[in-house]
Amino acid sequence: MRSGERMFRLALRLTPRAFRDRYADEIVATHQLRMKDVDGGRLARLAVTLRETRGVLWVALRLRARPTLPMSPGARRARVLEGIAQDIRFAARTLRRSPSYTAAAVVVLALGIGAGTAIFSALNAFFFRPLPFADEDRLVMLYETNPEFGWTDAASAPANVLDWREQVSAFADVAAWSDFMDGTTYVADGEPMLLAAASVTGNFFDVLGVRPALGRGFRWEETWETGQPVAVLSHRLWVTHFGADPGVVGGVYELGGNHVEVVGVMPEGFTFPSSETQLWYPWSWATENREAVWFRRAHFVRPIARLAPGVTHEQAAAELELVVRRLQEAYPETNSVMGAGMMPARDFLIRQVRRPLLILFGAVGLLLLLACANVANLTLVRGAERGRELALRHALGAGRLRVARQLLTENLLLAVAAGIIGIGLGWAGVRAMAALTTLGIDGATSIALDGRVILFTVGVTLVSGVLFGLVPAIRSTRGRISGMLIDGGTGASSGARLRTVRTLVIAEVTLALLLVMGAGLMTRSFLLMRDVDPGFRTDGVLAVEISAPPGRYASRDEVLAFQDRLIEALESRPGIDRAGIIGQLPLAGPSWSSQFQAAGWPADRVGFEILHRRADAGYFAALDIPLVRGRMFEPRDRSSSMPVVLINETFAAEHFPGEDPIGQRIAYDRAPDENSIWYEIIGIVGDQHQVSPGVPARAEAFENRHQDWARTNWVVVRTPADPMSAMPTVRSVLSELDPLIPIAEARPLREVWRASMAREEFILTLLTIFGVVALLLATVGVYAVTAQAARRRTREIGIRMALGANAADVVILMLGRSLAMVGAGVVIGLALSLVANRALTSMLYGVTPADPLTAAAVVLILSVGAGIACYLPVRRATAVDPVRTLRQE
Repeated sequence: MRSGERMFRLALRLTPRAFRDRYADEIVATHQLRMKDVDGGRLARLAVTLRETRGVLWVALRLRARPTLPMSPGARRARVLEGIAQDIRFAARTLRRSPSYTAAAVVVLALGIGAGTAIFSALNAFFFRPLPFADEDRLVMLYETNPEFGWTDAASAPANVLDWREQVSAFADVAAWSDFMDGTTYVADGEPMLLAAASVTGNFFDVLGVRPALGRGFRWEETWETGQPVAVLSHRLWVTHFGADPGVVGGVYELGGNHVEVVGVMPEGFTFPSSETQLWYPWSWATENREAVWFRRAHFVRPIARLAPGVTHEQAAAELELVVRRLQEAYPETNSVMGAGMMPARDFLIRQVRRPLLILFGAVGLLLLLACANVANLTLVRGAERGRELALRHALGAGRLRVARQLLTENLLLAVAAGIIGIGLGWAGVRAMAALTTLGIDGATSIALDGRVILFTVGVTLVSGVLFGLVPAIRSTRGRISGMLIDGGTGASSGARLRTVRTLVIAEVTLALLLVMGAGLMTRSFLLMRDVDPGFRTDGVLAVEISAPPGRYASRDEVLAFQDRLIEALESRPGIDRAGIIGQLPLAGPSWSSQFQAAGWPADRVGFEILHRRADAGYFAALDIPLVRGRMFEPRDRSSSMPVVLINETFAAEHFPGEDPIGQRIAYDRAPDENSIWYEIIGIVGDQHQVSPGVPARAEAFENRHQDWARTNWVVVRTPADPMSAMPTVRSVLSELDPLIPIAEARPLREVWRASMAREEFILTLLTIFGVVALLLATVGVYAVTAQAARRRTREIGIRMALGANAADVVILMLGRSLAMVGAGVVIGLALSLVANRALTSMLYGVTPADPLTAAAVVLILSVGAGIACYLPVRRATAVDPVRTLRQE
């Protein structure tokens, strides 16, 4: 048989080099395939080999007799292109002959590429896609800082912003918008609705460099009272509720009970500063506010500045600092320690999502590396089976680079197929992310696949093809050809290949442990956070946002009377146990904050950063919030009586340690004077988490809504049934009281509780998916290398068992090296995770990146999976008949 193959190789070597370069691969592959299909033993295979050798000799003689002509440049280019096309055709045929390997490699790579495409789509939307502004690199966000309050990027006081606009020459202009979205009622075809409105300065659109699609924007003068209220509509609102009628501009409509002139319509897609914005109002401040103390004390606006031509960020920051120092000296009562800073607009807007996205992008990078290592492993294992074929190509004159090129072509073809599927998976991932995440830049375009994302996917596909194909291609150029021909790829060359495979498996286990460890930490953190008592009832409570428009409820007494009638009517209906009012829901973010001082305190004793919410007694009863000491709000607490306030337990512990706060009088001023309003503390209520179950409750004061009133509030109703089942009752009661008041939003408190952990749940979901995929890939890698090692040692196993070795002893012997390989990956992975998982620190609750319980669980899961992957092929190898094994050898 071997003499016949030598004759075949010699005949092919007699053909011209150009012929071999173009056709040798296909001739060898066809010969190998035909030899596998021959039945009848060695003589039959020898006859086929001799017949094919005769055909190759005939071709060699004909080609050698033909005169060789010099090739033109065009012919050489055509020959190169034909060679590439031939490589692709041959690669396609080779992959078709190994459907299981091809399917496994494509699926593994497609998972990595698809995950990378989805995460990069989010990264692209936030980091690279242009914001809807002109010359966005010239826009900077301004913010205030205060070491006493712990502020680092807080909203600003309007009077300070106006001073920055007037005194910092490095700014071409400064605009601002409200840090809180307003609600405006609008009645369309008899159906009331609440529109989300943004209050802005008159130069808001000019500073952003955005022009209305119809009409005009605001003027700076409209920042102040001008008499006629004006508004600008979003394109979406103009189309959906005004019929896309151009005649809307210049028309006067009833908005919020006032007659408002619509002066413009913004371009399609523009909704800044919030993705929910439906229309914009100019602030229309009273001119006397400019010098009022509260105008410099209240921090509720977000300023944005456009740099003057030729001014750098450093120059503008230096000039802003000079103005800030000037204001500290001029207004010590409010600005003594108030600082300011500036940041490029994009960096400021994505500051909350930067770290989570970079963590996910890093995780998907590890997953893609793991996928490449896995496919490289599969390719090397498959290469062991193709050792004889590759050796024969070398023997027939194919250069090492030529064989490596062919292998790279096969790998690139696999990568392209995986890339096409990966784009589809990425598209599905983008849609899933849109449903899972609340992360986003308000007003920016949504996450989507675009040209930049497609280009990224193409680049990742090509790099992945080279990355996982490079090691097998290099390995194929090493080793002694004669040895491979003699033993069919089971000798020294195969041993070197197996060492490379083991190295890749160690890398796979290491990468898998990093991803699974991250998912494990987030899982444990999330479970601990979910078990935290938020301090209020979450089941059976519905929250409904309602606003009393000033056009029909002009005074405080009218607003309060309407709210009282609403609560009384709700509690009289069957199916509603209790009802109450709160200004802002718990776990929906902190409300406004202030400093305070108690009567009798020395001047240097001040309480900083206490939170405020307005409420009534019904709110605490509906949510089962306990009264720890003192009394609750009562009907006698009205606007004509002494202002009263409830404080939470954290407030009492932090600011009245060892004292009884009941009966104490406090004012929300650092240095109270004759204009200060004093509140009497009448009771202490249980803590409620304001931001997230993972963020401790802060000191908080609750003002009585009958004394500190507002038009927009949340009505909470407790019901023994499903919370949403109370909606018809709420709608009916509201319709009876005032059919023109809309329900802005309705949310079960259980959903509010879940939404407060949305970021952690989103990251946990993706990291868990990545971790499960990584675990599967690592298990497949371990299985593949163990199975290859078992096949390589089939003869040794047969001899040992023929000599009387116990199957269990052979299993233990075979498992040793595989388990040592897994152990090395686990040790390296644990060491690296101590460093890598520090990035998760700010998102973890109750655990540390080095949490021993999580590490033990992850090691156990990974070890069990890898152990099963090691055991199965070894057990199968020892189950065969040793006599049959030796006879086949």
